[in-house]
Amino acid sequence: MALNVAPVRDTKWLTLEVCRQFQRGTCSRSDEECKFAHPPKSCQVENGRVIACFDSLKGRCTRENCKYLHPPTHLKTQLEINGRNNLIQQKTAAAMLAQQMQFMFPGTPIQPV
Repeated sequence: MALNVAPVRDTKWLTLEVCRQFQRGTCSRSDEECKFAHPPKSCQVENGRVIACFDSLKGRCTRENCKYLHPPTHLKTQLEINGRNNLIQQKTAAAMLAQQMQFMFPGTPIQPV
């Protein structure tokens, strides 16, 4: 009997906090200067957070009115760091799970999906 370990897609690393002053219409900084997101009206904001467009991070979003944030350079850099850290955490968690499964079911091959 082989056990399949499927990775779970986590988009938390793509979320950014929206500038509270921007939400009130009082932020004096541009979206390039502010350390928080200044999303356009087409973006969905939930609980003061917005999801960045994965395709825009790769430079290939072709949506006319994308519902995700196309972040400025400084926020894009932060998201790339978050993504790398998230990938490291996922790999570590998967390795720990595989090790636990091997301990619980010795001799059973663990197959990544």
